[in-house]
Formats: sequence, C-alpha cells, structure tokens
Amino acid sequence: MNTAITTTGNITTRRSWRWQDNIWTLGLYGTAVGAGTLFLPVEIGTRGPVIFLVMLLLGLPLSLIPHLLLCRVYMREEQIADGKLPIFGSFFSGRGEKLITLFYCVTFFPVTLVYGVALVNALDNFLVEHMHITVISRGPLSFIVVAALYVVLSKGRDRVVATMSALALPFAVSVLLIAVSLIPDWHLSNLTSTFTEVKATPMPMILKGIWVTLPLITFSFCCAPMVSPLTSYYRERKAEGESKALFVIRVAYMAIFTSIIFFVLSCVLSIPHSSFVRAKAENLNVLSVMKGNGGFSLIYYVAPFIAIIGMTKSFLGVGLSVAEMCGQLAASVSGKKTTTNKRVASLVLFLLTFSIVYANPDVLNLIETLCGPLIAVILFLIPVYLIYTRTALAQLRGVTVFLVMLGGVATLSALLWSII
Repeated sequence: MNTAITTTGNITTRRSWRWQDNIWTLGLYGTAVGAGTLFLPVEIGTRGPVIFLVMLLLGLPLSLIPHLLLCRVYMREEQIADGKLPIFGSFFSGRGEKLITLFYCVTFFPVTLVYGVALVNALDNFLVEHMHITVISRGPLSFIVVAALYVVLSKGRDRVVATMSALALPFAVSVLLIAVSLIPDWHLSNLTSTFTEVKATPMPMILKGIWVTLPLITFSFCCAPMVSPLTSYYRERKAEGESKALFVIRVAYMAIFTSIIFFVLSCVLSIPHSSFVRAKAENLNVLSVMKGNGGFSLIYYVAPFIAIIGMTKSFLGVGLSVAEMCGQLAASVSGKKTTTNKRVASLVLFLLTFSIVYANPDVLNLIETLCGPLIAVILFLIPVYLIYTRTALAQLRGVTVFLVMLGGVATLSALLWSII
C-alpha cells in the first residue's frame, strides 16, 4: 500500500498512502454500503440460498471491474477548467453533453429516493416501536429529514465527503459487530431447509429469480456517483493521478465486498424467515426487524439507529453528484453560470424528494425495476460504447470491456424479464 510507483514524464514518483486517501476510501465505502446492503438480507431471506450463491460469485466482478473501467474513462476526459465533475461530457458535444448529464440525473436521482424512503421508514419505525413516540406523522417527519439532508448537501463537496467519511467508519464497525454478535444464533437450517423448496421449484422460476436479482446486486455494490468526484480529485493532483485513484477503488471494494457478504450471511443464518417476510411487506430494512430476546436486546435498540446512519451517509454520497449535475444542467440550459441556477435545481430536487418520500413507494421494487437497470447503463454500457467509438479510449479495449458489456446487458435485461 505504501510502495505504489508511477512515472510522470521523466519523473518517477513514489507515493505513500495519505490521510486523504482514507477519506476517499471511506467515501466509496459509505456510498456503497448502506440501504442496498440492509435490504439484501431481506431479498435473500425471502428468495433463498441460490441468490446468495449468485451474489457470492458475481458480487465482486459485477462491481469492482466496472468501477475501475469507469474511473479510467473519466480520467481520459478533457480537463474541465470550471470544476465540473467528469461524467462523459467531453466525449459528446452540444446537445449530447446535455442529454448525458440529464440521463445521469435521471439515473441516480431515484437512488436518492430509495435512500430517502428507507431512512424515513427506519426512523419512523424506531420512534414508534422502540421509543414509543407517535406524535410525529409521516408528513412532518419526511419534511424534516429531507430538509436536513439537503442542508448538508448545500455545504459543498468537501464538507459532504468529510461528513460521509465520518459516518462511514462507525457504520462499518457497527455492521461488523452486529454480524459477529449474531454468530451464536446461527442456524444452518435457515439455509438447508430452503433447499427443499428450491428442488421443488421449476428451473425457469429459479433462473428468473436469479436474473431479476442482478439489478439488486448491482445497486447494493454500487458507488459510481462517488467515482466522479474521486476522479476529479486525483487527476487535479497530477502527481498522484490514475494509478492512485484505481488503487483507492480496489482497497475500498475489498472492504465493501467482504463486509457485505459477511453481514448478509450472518443475518440469513440467524433471523427467522418470518422476519424477512415482514420486512418486505412493510418496506423495512433488516436492522429494523431485529427482535430483542435476552442478550439480543442491545441489538434491538441499537440496530435501527445504525440503519439510520447508513441511510444518511448513502443518501449524501449519491445526492452529492446528483445535486452538482443538476446544477450544471440548469446552468447549461439557461446559459448563465450563477448560484441562482444551483439553488433552483436544489429546490426542485428537494420538493420532488419530499413528495416521493412521503408517498412511500416499494423500495425493493424501485431498485429492481428502475435503479438497478439504469445504473447498469451508466456503469456498464456507456463506458463500453465510448471505448469502442472514441479514439482517445482505444487503449482500454480488450476482454475486460467485453465482460463488462455482458454484465450490463444481463442486468439491463432483468428490467424486461421482471415485467414478464
């Protein structure tokens, strides 16, 4: 970790791991490990062990490789003088650049809605079932939560990343401790008993279950919104550049994949099937349905609070790039780069977020039918398209790009299969 070597011109620079690298690593971790992670056990607990095996085999390649490729593409964009984030803009021109920015916002804004809905649900469940506070209805609670989140976003990129990083470490430790504390309650029968159901299920139904879970896996391991500001930071620091950015992503994904797999396995082995069914029916994450029995009671009170932290940091991680991109889009459409454009864009996003969070749509359905497939386009398909159509990216062509394309097509096709 401390011996990365890069040649820039005629100068060979040996770079050490710096404090800011920790901040960005935690920022990536904080974006990826949150609402999606806390809903994964619910999906796997209701669908069976086959889905867990698919996640175990495909989770890392479906996440790490596309993010590395995305970073490489961003690094080869033209340097943007006014501080705009790289999101393929320089590979398009005129209307194309505006359309790709709009598509980016359309892709990741629903992700912020997932986190917002999950956060309000977790907080409401905590207040009612744990604190026995029933005086706050969903309307005011949604307004307060969404307003607080947008106040943090208004503080700027550095403040948001720092806030996320501060939340990421205690959340990571807490999730790990919960997973470890559940080990005494592991029951292998939670998995083995479901194999009987799998044997009785027709193969087409099993394949469909696996296929429609691909968007959830893509969503749960995704930190693509944070790759853009990370790339911007490292390419502005010319002495560090691409190799350091890629190394930070690799370090982050080792932590992301390991912690998610262990947490999901521990939950599935220790929590009864009925709790997962209840969580799915009530639009709750797994930490909100953990019960307190004997020594389990500490988790009963602490777990929902940890879930709230996780949802908050994930919202900030995705909301950061969405807010900046919407501000850039408003400025490009109006032709004036003023703070008024950003404020109007933020106000529109706030009102939309509040309205939809208050409406409380089905989170898992939103992930599977909208968020996951749209993310696959940004994370898998657009980079592949650019690599094979832009001369500046020709050096990236190869087998890896083909595999990324297959992953993107499979994930996107799940959208069509899910409505069959």
